[in-house]
Order: sequence, then structure tokens, then C-alpha cells
Amino acid sequence: MNLCNPSTSFKNVNSITEDFLLNSLEVNLKMFLDWSFLTIGGWFDVIVSNNTLQDNTYFKLKPVNDYGIVPGKVWEGIRKDWVWESGISCGNRNPITDYNLTINNQNIDINNYKINYPEGRIILNNPVSVNASVKINYSYRYVQVYRANNNEWFSIIQYNGPSTTKSIDRTSDGSWKIGNSHTIQLPAIVIEALPRSRSKPHEIGSGGLILEQDFAFHILADNKNDRNKLIDILRLQQDLTIWLYDTNKLSADNKYPIDYDGTLKNNPIMYPTIIDQYPWKKCWLRNINVFDVDSIDPNMHRAAVKVTAEIIYV
Repeated sequence: MNLCNPSTSFKNVNSITEDFLLNSLEVNLKMFLDWSFLTIGGWFDVIVSNNTLQDNTYFKLKPVNDYGIVPGKVWEGIRKDWVWESGISCGNRNPITDYNLTINNQNIDINNYKINYPEGRIILNNPVSVNASVKINYSYRYVQVYRANNNEWFSIIQYNGPSTTKSIDRTSDGSWKIGNSHTIQLPAIVIEALPRSRSKPHEIGSGGLILEQDFAFHILADNKNDRNKLIDILRLQQDLTIWLYDTNKLSADNKYPIDYDGTLKNNPIMYPTIIDQYPWKKCWLRNINVFDVDSIDPNMHRAAVKVTAEIIYV
């Protein structure tokens, strides 16, 4: 800094509306995990079938009874976080793209409804009876990834799927009566920025910094197998270098693939294309350690994986 001409404004900051380091890192890490899990087959397919003994199968949707929603207009599945990405293939498998929505066994044209992928919902152009039989094919993510500071005002953890009772919104604890917008379904990873960060000069005269920020990946699972598998997947990423995309430019160009209401934008671009078209900085993932591994009850198994994200900020 030139002491003879002191600054009267921030450096490296153009607008208060921009994303900076922490938000950009969280958003990038979530999208990286979402895409990477898909590339190793991390999704399940739900296909409408008449050959089932259960009445509450995953392909049946239930009406959403939220404030401000017209009854019979919005329907949701048992599992949320539906896969919207295309171009994914693993072991000759591809996520479902032919949704084949039916209402009372009548096929519904794709132009007559929209899909809210994060919440696993369909929004009909015109409401139907809440007693209608609504079925759909879809793929949902094996692992749901959340940002700790980007959740609804309350969330409840749902264990497994509902029981074999007749109604898909009735269980003894009432958890399956709560809408998808207020649930965390397992297994899940919650990304949290930890209160530990370090900055040091990058090179003389550049004003650049080597920034180190610690994150915790909180793992929640309803069985030890899922928890242990996620622990191993994450810690095997020691010394991985990834490209971060520029969240501000992507937003300014209106290129985020998912719209504000969870629907897919026209001609959405996938994660690798986002990295190619909107590169920002390289990020080195290091010092990966596992801590706080425990099982608080037979249906809740937890762990936390700490990682240091290092970038050069010039």
C-alpha cells in the first residue's frame, strides 16, 4: 500500500451484491460433490410398476398441503433431490429422462406441468383432485448435499423410506407428513465453513494472498455402511485439485441451470461445461481428516470430515 496515497475504499471488492470467497467455495463444493457422485453411479431409479405388494411405493406422489398452494396443484415424491443432469453414464446406466407422468392412469403431456427437481415436486398447470392417483418415473440422488447456511428455517431428518402402511403420509412419528422443503433425507452431507482460516502473502509486489479455509463435511446416515462409504470417498480426495467456477459471472449471465423455483432452465449447462466456460480459480483440497465418528442411536450414524481448501487470491 502506498502510504502517501491511502485508499478510501475496499480493494478486491466491486459490489456488496457479489459472492466472495466463503459463499463461492460452498456453492462450488456442493456442485462438485453432486456431479461427482453421479459419475460413480450415485442415483436410484424409480419406475412405475403394477407388480408391487406395497401401496406406498416411491413412484406414487402425494399432494402438497402448504400455505399458499392451491390444493391438487403441487405433488411431491417420497424422495426429493431428483436428478436433472444429462450426459451422465455409469455402468451402462443413465438417469431417467422419460418421466411419463400419469394422473388416474392418463398420460400427461410434458407441457402441462413443471418439475421442481431439488424438492422432488411436480407443479401442474391445472390442479386436480387431491384424491387422484399421480405416478411418475424419476431418478433421485443417492447422497443429498446441503450447505449449512442455505436451508429452510427448520428441517427434520427423515429415516429411510416410509413403512408399508397404506398411506404414504402416515407414519408413527409423523415425519412423512412434513413436506420435502423442510426435510433432510439420508444419507446426506452438510457442508459447513469452519471458523478457521489463514492468509499469507503469495508473492512480493502482487498483493495476492494464499487463502486457506477449513470446511467440515458432516455425514449423516441411517446405517453404518453408508456412513463409512462416504467417509472413505471423501478422505480419498486428499490433494485433489479442482477448478472453481465464477459464481458472479454465471449469475450475471443467467446461466445457473436451476431456476429460483427449482425448475430447469432452457438448455441448461452441466457442471463440466460451467467449469470450462466460467473458470475462476484453482482449489487445492488438503489436510483431510476424519473426526467425530459416532452412532447416537440404531438409525443415526454420524461423522465429520475436515478439509482445508487453498486458493491463490489475486
